[in-house]
Amino acid sequence: MKKKIWDFGVMLGTKLSCFQVGSKVNNFTNAIKINKLKNSLKEVGENFYIDQGFNFIGANNIRIGDNFSMGKFGKIQAWVTYGKSSYNPSIVIGNNVSIMEMCHISCINYIQIGDGCLLGTNVFITDNYHGQTDKSDCNLPPIRKELYTKGPVIICENVWIGRNVCVMPNVTIGEGAIIGANSVVTHDIPAFCVAAGTPARVIKSIKI
Repeated sequence: MKKKIWDFGVMLGTKLSCFQVGSKVNNFTNAIKINKLKNSLKEVGENFYIDQGFNFIGANNIRIGDNFSMGKFGKIQAWVTYGKSSYNPSIVIGNNVSIMEMCHISCINYIQIGDGCLLGTNVFITDNYHGQTDKSDCNLPPIRKELYTKGPVIICENVWIGRNVCVMPNVTIGEGAIIGANSVVTHDIPAFCVAAGTPARVIKSIKI
């Protein structure tokens, strides 16, 4: 009985060791991918870190400042071409920006995220729509529809965007604003306020 217990302990130790080795390999692989990404970005500052599973498209159209971090499975996509169309996208992310896991930024026009912003888990920011709502597009399979934009997205400094928020095209969110979880931002939000809902509306002004 003692021998069986000892054998099991050794086996468990081996499994833990394999797990630790696997983690180190994953971290090393991610570090290589990050370094390759940094070299392809149009501009990147100091202290840049992205967790595993990230997806960047059009990196040479993306500028990122100092002290940037992004959680697992984040997507930042600057679409130069999509389907038969060509675009001239630009994404500018300021200093001290933190983006949580599973966030998605999609750009064919212009998206700006100011200094000190925090994006919660699963935030979606887009300056474009997939297809239009006229008869010609409605007759197309969704995957074949082109991308269209109604205007840029400007997120000013020190904005806090909560979990599961969608920020739609042609929107400006003012400095210091807070967007409540699960909101859909379809219109401009003024500075120093709390907004929430679908569509998001101001529910509180912040005294400064």
